[in-house]
Amino acid sequence: MDATAGGLIVLFGVNLGFAAVLGIILGKSRLLEDMKGDFTDWIKYSVGIAIFGIMSLFGSIASIEYGGALLNVRDGSPIYGGLWFGPVIGVGAAVIGAAYRFTLGGATMVPCCLSTLFAGVVSGVIWYFYRERITTLTATLIAVIMGCVHILLVCFLTPNDFGWTVISDTPTGVGILILVPLSVAIFSWCYQRARVPAPAAGQ
Repeated sequence: MDATAGGLIVLFGVNLGFAAVLGIILGKSRLLEDMKGDFTDWIKYSVGIAIFGIMSLFGSIASIEYGGALLNVRDGSPIYGGLWFGPVIGVGAAVIGAAYRFTLGGATMVPCCLSTLFAGVVSGVIWYFYRERITTLTATLIAVIMGCVHILLVCFLTPNDFGWTVISDTPTGVGILILVPLSVAIFSWCYQRARVPAPAAGQ
């Protein structure tokens, strides 16, 4: 097993584990729910932005460099943060993730920052209009669509066709089209399952 394959396995395992644990904790605690329109809402928003922003930032920190590209899962947390908890948390997390990506520089800096912001904004808008109808399947499909947008931005907004080379010659697409949707699917499934109240005794 080469270093890249080993790194991918570690990246998959750590990210998916974090997504599962976070989904269960937030589902059981309902920490980011029951908004009442008062000051406590902003405390919850701040906590949510911090949680998902740190997850997005960690997605960049725990990246793998390959062929001049960074394999990462930065877009995952703004997506499921926005889809399940709304635009304030989704966009806030995306801003933190994009800001950190901006400090890393590189040829793909602009498209990667834009894709993270786009993921948070679109996910938040979808929550606003369809929050009662979001399922694990729809969340996963949305993550796949966001991944396609990410790839297109990388291909068209990098100089000297570097983006096309990155997508075709490196496993970057694995992170964008497989790992990110998978992490969104696992978080969503765990979150929904954890939110379901246990049946009362005797039922």
